[in-house]
Amino acid sequence: MNKSLYTLGTLAALTLLAACGGQNNNAQAPAAATASAAAATGAKASVEQREQLMENYKKQMGTMAKMVKGEAPFDAAAFQQAADNLDADAGKPWEHYTPESAKEESEAKPEIWSKPDEFKKEIDKFTAATAALKVAAASGKLDDVKKPFGEVGQSCKSCHDSFRKE
Repeated sequence: MNKSLYTLGTLAALTLLAACGGQNNNAQAPAAATASAAAATGAKASVEQREQLMENYKKQMGTMAKMVKGEAPFDAAAFQQAADNLDADAGKPWEHYTPESAKEESEAKPEIWSKPDEFKKEIDKFTAATAALKVAAASGKLDDVKKPFGEVGQSCKSCHDSFRKE
């Protein structure tokens, strides 16, 4: 948080310095520094946003897994809510895999950017699997959700095997 405030403060100072002309004879230097700092802040924010969405996936999957495994009683409404939440977020993290964020520390492998077509196929499998799970959950029956739940889990594993550092 302090680093973000420092970065924002630096950006504000550079912007003010550029606006008033400052002592710098090279007018492009403050603008370049501002753009560079903004890109770094944006890249870090992208990583944080996609990691938060993945944590939400983990939470929803955990809720459903307990029911599927028999560790918790099957609650059709709670399962449906978790499946709905998972499906609603299924398409969101991918926009945060920006080229700038590839340089940030994360669990993402470089193959995300070097093999974008393969990564897109994994995304498509995942979003299709979450949509199918949501539909299956509407039946309110545990037996109807077991296979689609397993397919979502397989999709997660497949993507992690190829595109996530372990």
